[in-house]
Amino acid sequence: MKYLLTGMIALTLLTACGQKDNPAGGGSRASVVFAESDLPDVKVRKGDAATASEALSAFSLTESGAGRLAFAGKDVKGDTAVFTNVTLTMPEDAMPDDSSGGLSEEELRGIFAFMDADGDGIADDGSDMTIEDLRAEMDAVYGGSSGPSIPPVIKAAKLEFDGLGMFDGQANFGRMTLTDITITPGEGSEENNTGKIKSVELINPSPETAAWVASLFGQGGAADFPEGKALSFDRWAVNGVSFDLDDASGAGKFTLDSFHISDLKEEKAGLFGLSKLNFDFAEAGGSDTKFSIEGFGVRGINYGLFSEAFQAGAGGDPSALTSAIQTDPAHPGYDLLSLKALKADIVGVSLDMPQLDSAVTRDNQGRATKVVTKPFTLAVAPRDNTDGEEFAGVLASVGYDKLSFSGQGESLYDPDTDVATLPKGKNFWQLENGFKLDFSAKYEGSKAIAAMSSQSDTLAADPEGMLDTVMQAVAIHQLEIAYADAGFFNKALNAYATQAGEDPEAVRKSLLLPLAMAPMFAPQVGIDAAVATEFATALSGFIQDPKKLTISLAPKTPLKAQAFMEAGSDPAKKLTKESLGFTASNK
Repeated sequence: MKYLLTGMIALTLLTACGQKDNPAGGGSRASVVFAESDLPDVKVRKGDAATASEALSAFSLTESGAGRLAFAGKDVKGDTAVFTNVTLTMPEDAMPDDSSGGLSEEELRGIFAFMDADGDGIADDGSDMTIEDLRAEMDAVYGGSSGPSIPPVIKAAKLEFDGLGMFDGQANFGRMTLTDITITPGEGSEENNTGKIKSVELINPSPETAAWVASLFGQGGAADFPEGKALSFDRWAVNGVSFDLDDASGAGKFTLDSFHISDLKEEKAGLFGLSKLNFDFAEAGGSDTKFSIEGFGVRGINYGLFSEAFQAGAGGDPSALTSAIQTDPAHPGYDLLSLKALKADIVGVSLDMPQLDSAVTRDNQGRATKVVTKPFTLAVAPRDNTDGEEFAGVLASVGYDKLSFSGQGESLYDPDTDVATLPKGKNFWQLENGFKLDFSAKYEGSKAIAAMSSQSDTLAADPEGMLDTVMQAVAIHQLEIAYADAGFFNKALNAYATQAGEDPEAVRKSLLLPLAMAPMFAPQVGIDAAVATEFATALSGFIQDPKKLTISLAPKTPLKAQAFMEAGSDPAKKLTKESLGFTASNK
């Protein structure tokens, strides 16, 4: 995995990670764009010929070797400059530290925060991992060395600037382009990774982004990467990436036809896309990984939301994140997302997803009101290797040679009433020759849920108070879960019985016994016996003869989540079949 860090950092160093795209070709508001070549042209900012030389001085490009950049030829005309046979020396403080995978303490804590939502210092995924465990695990994967990596040697046939000049006292440019780039290991490096990049282009960067580029070309340490609204440009595009990977962890190849981000302004990106990504890596231990995507694109990325989440997780003030989420709680972080032809071979499993498309609809105030994920499929199959044989055995035990999933999703949201709706028939997961799981719902309280998820400090300090606030805000209008069996239940039950050395019918009866007793214990947890009886009858019928198990709640008036808490502690407030609008069946 070191090649990913080295390669992506090299790309960033060469590029620095505006004018709006004219909606044309692949750039319409209703589409994403995979390949950079399909993007409409961007108007490059004009420079100032009178101050172009001063700008070049700020970039340490007055002469070869004035900064970290050496070049054989130089041609400056007006607000343009062309440098040939370029060599860039990477600043050591911009290189990753091999320990903890090259991640800083802040980055490690940001990652861990997402695993530790309640803020108690222990991961919430059941692993009991702490931040120290995560750091040790990263060290184990990346070798745990104590110093930075040896910088690679980066060369380019040509470096070009358009629109050079000094603006408000700061050096900037309209476009910077590097072509025919090669990346080779630095002298003394233990790695043997090499790479080629056809071209890299950065158009109309903000003054802060341009200043960061200047710091990379200069002799001092690299400046901090721009954050928030300071990070801005009209386009960053990379074309023709090819890396040959060879180090202690293994060998392989990584290729990418193109990558682009367009119109990154105000912490939102107009477009993100990549085309024809391929990764093939054989680890020294014997296992291998293959991964490919024909295309992946996103329109309207909310970079600010992700940035706030990361900063809050790293110990920053979570109030900004809470405010952002509560303002637009239904927003998934993008406006349009599309993936084409994802294939992956990992350990003993092969994955194949031909297409995935998801789109967001907004109201006239820009708030997300609808998210639709179109029908998609996902095939999971065993690979032709030792691990694959083991996985194939597991599948065969339940009667499958592969798993073919399909699904779709749709959610509606009213920002004024804080009511979310999952329409019936529009949200499901299905396994071919196995089952179909449908779910629908209507509820309120998304803002309270969002606030709790983003306030880990408050949750850790007063979990009961925070939970009580959410329980008071969340109310169920309607809920239905329907599981239609197509043979999966009996296959799974028989497989379990065989593995346990038991008779399948004996296992079936053991599942029925506690259900027969459920009505007796239901009142103790605040549920009416009639509800428990209907539920137990439906589930018992399903276990004996699996059909379509449907469980639904349709209260006459919205039922607050707090009612479930109160029913458990006060028998007088028990939940009845009528108050819940409860039905359960197996038909």
